[in-house]
Amino acid sequence: MIRPTQLRRLQIGLSIVELMVALALGLLLMTGVIQVFLSSRQTYSANEAMGRMQENGRFALEFIARSARQAGYVEPIYMSGKPLPLVRPACAGLPGTIPTTLCTTQGAGSGSDSVGFVMQPSVTDGARRDCLGNTIADDDVLIINHFEIIPATGTQPAALGCRAYKFNGTNPDGWTSGPAAQELISGVDSLQILYGITTAGDSRSANQYVSADRVTDWNKVRAVRIAVLANSVDNLTPAPANRNFALLDAAPLAIADNRARQIFTTTIQLKNTD
Repeated sequence: MIRPTQLRRLQIGLSIVELMVALALGLLLMTGVIQVFLSSRQTYSANEAMGRMQENGRFALEFIARSARQAGYVEPIYMSGKPLPLVRPACAGLPGTIPTTLCTTQGAGSGSDSVGFVMQPSVTDGARRDCLGNTIADDDVLIINHFEIIPATGTQPAALGCRAYKFNGTNPDGWTSGPAAQELISGVDSLQILYGITTAGDSRSANQYVSADRVTDWNKVRAVRIAVLANSVDNLTPAPANRNFALLDAAPLAIADNRARQIFTTTIQLKNTD
């Protein structure tokens, strides 16, 4: 038989001191868990943003380089087969110029350049397409893929855009305007172009790269060097340090926000030219 005094002893719980110690230890453990969680979340967000920045830069170069490699290409079976002359018209005047291999517009200071490449698009997946993915129904059509930077608006970051024109060869001024520039890759702040010219030695290789305004003879252009400044689109926490970005020979570009940025560069030889 349990005596009353023994029953009272069995019913005794935690003292207030023991409860306070347990709460303090629990809070310490929870603080550590929360810090680990927040750190992991921050690391994941940063890695995701950096991965997106890398993807933006690589895809932007790939879109432009694909057109640059085909610049001046004409299939002999449908046209004369003779490469287009490398005479630069101003992109600002399109449509309304006779097709040449490329056109370019040079930005002032740190402003972005634009560039357009003319070609007969090759057949991909059973169809000929322009930079916007539009199907080119006729085989005897030249197109120009014109790449430019679409400025940022509000919270929408700047982007690499393209507008497409086509020329059917029956009208000397027969460029048909495509839609307004449409976004290809979000998170691209700047586009800069240099042109490789040959001044000595091998006439098919470039030994000097200059901006469009310094090209005195476009028949000596043998390559294009392309640089883009890509960003992470999403903000990083903590914010990266502010810095200036110098793309090729353009003036440094200063951008102050919470996005990560990186410069991507490639060089493409022009092979389908006179």
